[in-house]
Amino acid sequence: MGNFNTFVKLKELMFVMEQDLGISELSEPEKYVFSCIVQASEAGEPISTKAIEQHILTSNMSRPTLFRVLKQLVTKGVISQPSHGKYAVIA
Repeated sequence: MGNFNTFVKLKELMFVMEQDLGISELSEPEKYVFSCIVQASEAGEPISTKAIEQHILTSNMSRPTLFRVLKQLVTKGVISQPSHGKYAVIA
């Protein structure tokens, strides 16, 4: 039971953090894609669609879902598309 209790505590922590960061309204696929883009943005460069597809959080996501999620995040103003096939977090 110890591992499950740790899992529940981590889920609760994530829930509170998502609320604090203002991303709790994003769907799970949106959170996964957003996380990939945030991680890449720390390096200072936009991330390519191919790199997003290969990320551990999104590698099992279908291409249509990935592109739909990217469009939704751009529409919501959470990310930008500075050039074709590249995405960045809006600061």
